[in-house]
Amino acid sequence: MKKSTIAIFWILAVALTLATSVYQRITGPTNPKKATIEINNKNYKLSFPRSATANTNLIQLNIPDNSVNAQLIYRKYPTNDAFSTVDFQREEEALIATLPVQPNAGKLEYYVKVNEEVLFEKDPLIIRFKGEVPAGVLIPHIIFMFVSMLFASYGLILAIANKKNVGRYVVLTIITLIIGGFIFGPIVQKYAFGVYWSGFPFGYDLTDNKTLIALILLLLNLPFLKKKSLRITAIIAFMAMIIIFCIPHSLRGSELNHQTGVVETAR
Repeated sequence: MKKSTIAIFWILAVALTLATSVYQRITGPTNPKKATIEINNKNYKLSFPRSATANTNLIQLNIPDNSVNAQLIYRKYPTNDAFSTVDFQREEEALIATLPVQPNAGKLEYYVKVNEEVLFEKDPLIIRFKGEVPAGVLIPHIIFMFVSMLFASYGLILAIANKKNVGRYVVLTIITLIIGGFIFGPIVQKYAFGVYWSGFPFGYDLTDNKTLIALILLLLNLPFLKKKSLRITAIIAFMAMIIIFCIPHSLRGSELNHQTGVVETAR
C-alpha cells in the first residue's frame, strides 16, 4: 500500500477507536450525572458522581450563594431501608456532604434537596464504591485495551478494503486483548471489587462477558489465517468486537449484596 493510504487508514482507525471509547465511557452507569438548577435567577451546572472510593465520597455543589442550603438523602442499594438525611456544609464557594464509605462494589442510592427544589427524588442516582487501583495496574490495562481496539479497527479497515496483513492484526488484537482484558483486567477488578472474574461461568458481569465473547470470536479466525475466507471471518469478528465494546462500561457490573456480603452481578 502507498504510505498515504496507510496514513489514512490509521487516522480512520484512531478516530473509530476514540469514538468507541468515548461513547462507551459517557454512556456508562458510573459516569457523573449532570444537572442544572436555577437559584435567584442564576443557573448553576452541577455534577453528581456515580462512582466513589474511600477518598472520593464527597458530593459537592458548586453554588457560591450563601443563602442556599441543601440536604443529601441516601440509603443502601438495593434495599428497602429508610433514607437517611445529612445537611450540606458550606466550604468557601461550595456546599459539601459526605456519603458513608461502603465496601467494594457496595452501592448507595441518593438524591438531593437544594432549598425547596428536589433533584432525582423519583429516580435516585446510584453510586458504586470501589477500591483504589494502583496506577501500575490500571494504566497498562487501559493502554492494552485501547491498543486492542485500535488494532481491531485497523484490521477491519484493511479487511473491508481487501488489503493484505489482515491476519497479522487478528493476531495482534488477540494478544493485546488477552494482556489487557485477561491479565491486567482481573487484577484491576480484584483491587476495585474484591473478585478477579465475575463473568461466565461464575456470573453475568457484562464487562467480563463481552470481553470473553470478543476473544472467542477473534480466536475463531485462527484456522483461517492462511485462507482467502479470512477476510470475511475477520470482518465479522472485528465488527462484532467494536459493537460489543460500544456497550456502556460497567453496565450490569459487580454489585455487593448488602444482606449476604457477597459480590454479585448487578440486576
